[in-house]
Formats: sequence, structure tokens, C-alpha cells
Amino acid sequence: MDYSDFDPSAPKVKRERYLLGYLGSVETRCHKGNVVVCQAVKKIVGTSGVPKLKPHSCILEVSDQGLRMVDRRKPSPKDVPCHDYFYSLKNVSFCAFHPRDHRYLGFITKHPQLQRFACHVFMGTESTRPVAEAVG
Repeated sequence: MDYSDFDPSAPKVKRERYLLGYLGSVETRCHKGNVVVCQAVKKIVGTSGVPKLKPHSCILEVSDQGLRMVDRRKPSPKDVPCHDYFYSLKNVSFCAFHPRDHRYLGFITKHPQLQRFACHVFMGTESTRPVAEAVG
């Protein structure tokens, strides 16, 4: 929850939330394109089409401000931190679902200070087209 959720005078922010599996992130050279997303999926998933690692259950929240990724794993006794990342829309340069397997989604972000890009890859149980359209 955000503190603004308790303030009735705060402007309402439209949010859409999607339950996805986070597969990982890879650094990329380009800031946009289906080819970049396909290469990132191939690097993380491999050629078999089955993810090498089990996806981390997370909520991807799409709003007018940006994309927020919240890890849904329960805190473990080993003090493994949960992910909670926010990517401002001004730093999100591209988002698309994989053209051949619509279960995969990737979005590309720019580092806020450096000229570096990363593609963040997710997997849905069904098509991730609605998620890509919400980001668009």
C-alpha cells in the first residue's frame, strides 16, 4: 500500500496489477525492439523453451508513474530479500510480448544515470499481450 491510499484528498492513480513469473534481467546494448526482447528471453530461458530456473512469483503493477515489481515470495528464514523495484516510465523504453510464445514478456529500461539498458523478462500462464498493452 502507498500512504496516498489513506489520504482521501490525494489524486487517484490508475493501477493495473498482473500476477507473473519473474525470470530475470539481462543487460542489453539497444534500448528497444522485438529482437532485443527475443534475445533476452533466449538468454534466460534457453533454446528448450522451458525456463532454466523456476520463475519467482511477482506482481507487476502498471500505473501512470511507472512499473513496479513486487516479489510475492514469503520471507525466508535465510534472510533472502524480496524484490520491490520501481521503474519510472521515463526510463522504460520498450515493452513487448514474445512474438512466437506469447507467455513471455520483456520490458527494457534505461539506467537513470548511465547509458546502460536492461531487459526484464517475465512469464505468464497465458498470453502476456494484455500486460504489454497496459504498459503501452
